[in-house]
Amino acid sequence: MVTGTPERLSLPVLAALCDIFDCIPTDLIATKAENATVRKVATGDAVVDPSAVRPKRARIRPER
Repeated sequence: MVTGTPERLSLPVLAALCDIFDCIPTDLIATKAENATVRKVATGDAVVDPSAVRPKRARIRPER
């Protein structure tokens, strides 16, 4: 947490940091709003049979 940017932060840790620095969460967390891109919508022509879609089997290779 000290050497990089954390991806997740628990609420107790956030509360402790706010107590230590005598601040509020918005002082510690920078946010940026962006417009969301338009999501693609499936058409009636693109019907997929769920039983035909199967995941690929994972292959574990030995280390060299």
